[in-house]
Amino acid sequence: MAAMKKRYVISIIVILAMGVFAGQKILNMGAVSIETHSFNPDSEYKGAIPRGPHGGWLFTKKGLQVEVKIYETGIPPEFRAFITDGFGKPIPLNEVDLTIKLNRLDRIDTIQFKPMGRYLLGNKTIVEPHSFNADINVHWKEKQYEWEFSQIEARVELAETAIKNANITIKKAGPVRIKNQISLPGEINLNEEKVVHIVPRLDGVVKKTFKDLGDTVVPGDILAIIESRELADAKINYLAKGQQVKLSKSDLDREILLFQNTQKLLDLLHKKIDLEDVYQGLKGLQIGRSRELLIPAYAKMKLAKSVYLREKNLFAKGISSESEYLQAEEKLKSSEAKYLALREKIDYDGNWAVRQKKRNFDIETFNLQTARQKLFALGLVDGEIASLSQQKEQNFSKYELRSPLGGIIIQKHLTTGEAVKSDDAVFLLADLSEVWVNMAIPVMDINSVKLGQSVTVRNSDIGLKAKGKLTYLDSIIDGTSRTITGRVVIPNPKLKWRPGTFVTLELTLDQRTVPLAVPTRAIQTIRDWSVVFVKYGNLFEARPLKLGKSDGKWTEVLQGLKKNEYFVDQNSFILKAEIEKSSATHDH
Repeated sequence: MAAMKKRYVISIIVILAMGVFAGQKILNMGAVSIETHSFNPDSEYKGAIPRGPHGGWLFTKKGLQVEVKIYETGIPPEFRAFITDGFGKPIPLNEVDLTIKLNRLDRIDTIQFKPMGRYLLGNKTIVEPHSFNADINVHWKEKQYEWEFSQIEARVELAETAIKNANITIKKAGPVRIKNQISLPGEINLNEEKVVHIVPRLDGVVKKTFKDLGDTVVPGDILAIIESRELADAKINYLAKGQQVKLSKSDLDREILLFQNTQKLLDLLHKKIDLEDVYQGLKGLQIGRSRELLIPAYAKMKLAKSVYLREKNLFAKGISSESEYLQAEEKLKSSEAKYLALREKIDYDGNWAVRQKKRNFDIETFNLQTARQKLFALGLVDGEIASLSQQKEQNFSKYELRSPLGGIIIQKHLTTGEAVKSDDAVFLLADLSEVWVNMAIPVMDINSVKLGQSVTVRNSDIGLKAKGKLTYLDSIIDGTSRTITGRVVIPNPKLKWRPGTFVTLELTLDQRTVPLAVPTRAIQTIRDWSVVFVKYGNLFEARPLKLGKSDGKWTEVLQGLKKNEYFVDQNSFILKAEIEKSSATHDH
């Protein structure tokens, strides 16, 4: 009796365990494990593939070892294969022909390999997800080696009943027309590109003002007269630098003339003509000290040569001694050497003097240009600078503050007799012929908004309407309102659009048919991917997408999904949860 009771209890426990196991299978809705496996008749391991020294999958058969690794550190994922013999000794890679075929849900990717240093490198990027059944084929020493293994990630399997119970709906990928128009609040603002803070640019005292608040001005209008010692100093400095340039130029011209005339002297002496002819050729030329040095040296050399020739003739006839002949020869060579050295020195010194004068002239010219630029910076124009030499000295301190553009004076901060500084904003001038309309665009609509879109601006209270284009989008999201600022520029010829007025804007988004789009609700995030789940039979796989424009409801797909592929439309988050709780990890 006790034995029967014991068997009865055991039977109940077994039934309960089977029920728990079946319930667990139902709750998991058939999620597929990511466990990788290999069929390798020559190895003793079963199930998981062993790892090689480089962290890749290691396959062994009949004296050949192939380690296959997906390398993706800092680069797009690629296959690398390390080939060794049965003892782990590397095999010459040019002797090995390796091919790997990746059998994916929708295609087969064939990877060919070529030697790359210590390993064989695959010729294709291993696109995500890394979920496939792989066939490895190696040809080495007229033998074929084959292996199979599976790498499964971001994939789950659901039975039809589980799909139905989870209310998962499927849709076929195809073209979609994306269009949208949104209504946004806005405000009229000044066109900041046509608003000018006018500053005096120098310290001084206001002698007279010519414009008041609300006055309309045109470019070049005189706004005020300021008396400034700084301006007078700048003008005087400019005129002084101009005189220095003239003096430096005159000095340079004279040095060039002397150098050129010296070259003529050297050319004449080089011809070894008589001194009378030399004097005749230099008649009326300014040469300076070069004439004083060269001609005596030339004459001395000529005399030494004449003495040498005479002694040489007398020595040949036996009238003069050899010592007298040699002495004359020595004097000739000495005079020639001194003459040639003097020529070289005078030529070099003349060239150097010209360069020095040119450098001085360049420095003075630069100083003049600097003084001129300072006058420009203080607000003077070419005509005023050109007439400075004719201007009376008592007017040197008079500064005319002019308007740089046309518009309306909206702020004024100076009065007659007031001392002003160079950086004081004494006038604020605005051109109201165009105004900015700023709008607050919600974050949810950012992907649909782009520059150039048409905008209609309305002020229903006074019946105003204008059209323009979106010309600016801020790059920063307002943390409080979760909006970004957009801007449209509209004409305001009659000045009826007043800054500070609140308006309504209608932003028309582009209407276009895109080749491929998915409902925005179908997109999930896994790792750093934006994915949809494609369906092949009862298998669902996360497909990373490259996304384009979106109108909130639909999102354009640029890459990752093919036309007519089936994907999960609604309740895709269920599949995401299944993948995250399953063993479908990213482990290579």
